[in-house]
Amino acid sequence: MRSMVKAGAVSALGLLSLGAAAGAWAEDKPVTGVPEESIAAGWNDPVRASFAQRGVLYGLNYTGEYYNVTSGGVSRGSTYNGLIETYVDLDLEKLLGWKGGTIHANAYYVHGIGPTTNTGSSFAVSNLEGFETVRLDELWFEQALLDDKLKLKFGAIAADTEFFVSDTAGAFLNGTFGWAGILATNMVQGGPAYPLTAMGARAQFAPTDNLTILAGIFNGSPANPYADDSQKSNRHGTDFRFGDGALLIVEGAFRYDIGLAGTVKVGGWRQFDAPDGIYQDFNTGETVNQASGLYAIVDQQIWKNGDDQSVSIFGRVSGSPTSHSVMDMYFDTGVVFSGFVPGRTKDAFGAAFGWGQISSDLVRLDPADGRATYESVLELNYTAQICDGVTLTPDFQYFWNPGATQDVGHATVIGARAKVSY
Repeated sequence: MRSMVKAGAVSALGLLSLGAAAGAWAEDKPVTGVPEESIAAGWNDPVRASFAQRGVLYGLNYTGEYYNVTSGGVSRGSTYNGLIETYVDLDLEKLLGWKGGTIHANAYYVHGIGPTTNTGSSFAVSNLEGFETVRLDELWFEQALLDDKLKLKFGAIAADTEFFVSDTAGAFLNGTFGWAGILATNMVQGGPAYPLTAMGARAQFAPTDNLTILAGIFNGSPANPYADDSQKSNRHGTDFRFGDGALLIVEGAFRYDIGLAGTVKVGGWRQFDAPDGIYQDFNTGETVNQASGLYAIVDQQIWKNGDDQSVSIFGRVSGSPTSHSVMDMYFDTGVVFSGFVPGRTKDAFGAAFGWGQISSDLVRLDPADGRATYESVLELNYTAQICDGVTLTPDFQYFWNPGATQDVGHATVIGARAKVSY
């Protein structure tokens, strides 16, 4: 989903994300080998515990969702799509005595039809939509150094699990609240984000408990940069490409706690030596071989009552050059209320709004195209924990100017997601 219409698809689903599922292990991994949020949390599984003691963690998750476009959009009707994911993490110190070494791999089978087909929106309704296939996702080696202050990662990496991530925004299902629509629209073939990864390297340096600096360099495209459909081009995630230029992303994060926890992040990205013809200066018509953007994120807890009840907000903003960026400005914001239903401390209600502005230079270049100047989305949802490892999320979304075109009516979408984690 790397066209303008499918730009919002992401892998970082936050509280309900694939990345969380694949990496949901605390620093002190339980000897049971079972993550905290799993249907197997209370089981006695000696096989899994034995593997965990030897440094092997694994799991299997299923997410299924139903959506119905009830008004507007390209067409009305209901869809079902789902995703099966399996993952494994290897602690090389326990396995081989290799201090600080870790290997991670995950793969998934995505199936069904996503609802964005009916809305025609740039921001994908669901952050797990994708072309139906079995696909390798991430496959990387990480080495921890300097008492874990420095971590170096190499391999097939998903940038959206680490960069431009808001923990609070992870409660929402629309793709733009993960890998924001401005990144997915302006980067070559959507950048290294769900459902595709790219070959690259990432350095993480945490000189203090409060400060973390991230820097990643990736192959400039996760698939053939000229392919009409990037997911079909890299159908199984095994096109380990090099030579498409380079994508650099840098981010700094500062965490604080003044009675209420918060995080501030600032970052930027730059595409170097982009393949010819990918970017165009809208004013001159000449080819541009680079692209860039800046962003900032705030996550802030604004109220809490003990360990069970809290209110958290987030805000993200990003900009890219107007002259050669399809989307030149983006922001989103939202609030999550956790533990407010009596007796249901792990339930959460959330509301979020995202807005992306189409470049004024592009609109001026093609004013007769019926192009709108922006697209925006409102999402409301409630995530209920049915039992350990099982959640149900009823969801409502409303789109203004789906696909940033005046030819498609504002769209209303209702649906629900169910997730089971093993």
